[in-house]
Amino acid sequence: MSVVAVLVASGLSVLATVAVLSTWVRVRYARRLSFFRCRVGPPSRRRRRGDARWCRRRTWGTWVGDVLMVRSGPLRLWLTPLPVGVLREVTVEALDHGEVRGLGRRPAALRFTLRGGGEVEVAVAAEDVDSLVGPFLTAALAGLPEARREHGG
Repeated sequence: MSVVAVLVASGLSVLATVAVLSTWVRVRYARRLSFFRCRVGPPSRRRRRGDARWCRRRTWGTWVGDVLMVRSGPLRLWLTPLPVGVLREVTVEALDHGEVRGLGRRPAALRFTLRGGGEVEVAVAAEDVDSLVGPFLTAALAGLPEARREHGG
């Protein structure tokens, strides 16, 4: 057998193994967790200055408690946990159509604070906003009037 044939056969077997693993991981996670399409990026105030952008590729996210799990890696085979919180005054914001690609005509974003420090913004398609807010439902309720306080005993 020639060296070229061995190299081609080895390459094909590696590609087949990666394809099987990739499919298996996606099916396994899809059965256990409810994922939504998203893009992760720095907070909007840093993006507007032009020193940072949305990640190049769309990914998938899901909530496990109050931890946002985001698929990562070249084939999206890994899950990266992002322990996040939401500030009281933060709400879901509608984005311009051209601001983030690949999430439909009306994308929306929510800014999260990371427990270790720092911030991250996650954008989704308009129909996935309910999935994005996850355990932080109050972030989706913008513009509510303040509750009336009663005085007395």
